[in-house]
Amino acid sequence: MKTPADVHDFSTRPFPEKIPNFDYDNNHKVLKVTKSGAVRWRSYYWVYVSAALKGKYIAIQELGNGIWKVYYRNVFLGFFDQRNLRNKQQSTRLEINLV
Repeated sequence: MKTPADVHDFSTRPFPEKIPNFDYDNNHKVLKVTKSGAVRWRSYYWVYVSAALKGKYIAIQELGNGIWKVYYRNVFLGFFDQRNLRNKQQSTRLEINLV
């Protein structure tokens, strides 16, 4: 019948106040996610990534034929096809499957 304060043991693992920056490979293009959760592509188009990544940096890697893979740190987020970008007012969402 002890209280939680009597049995609690503090962790010895350090908890960083700020998460360190992530360095992407040189073959990736790095883009910053805007407040709306999208990245600007080729100055005219928007590709929606996620509102959870506001202000973060993502990396894109070209696969060929206008298809790009999108990553946040080591996590694969999806694909987008630059040939299928719609008009300038709408943003394109990432796709998981290209087939």
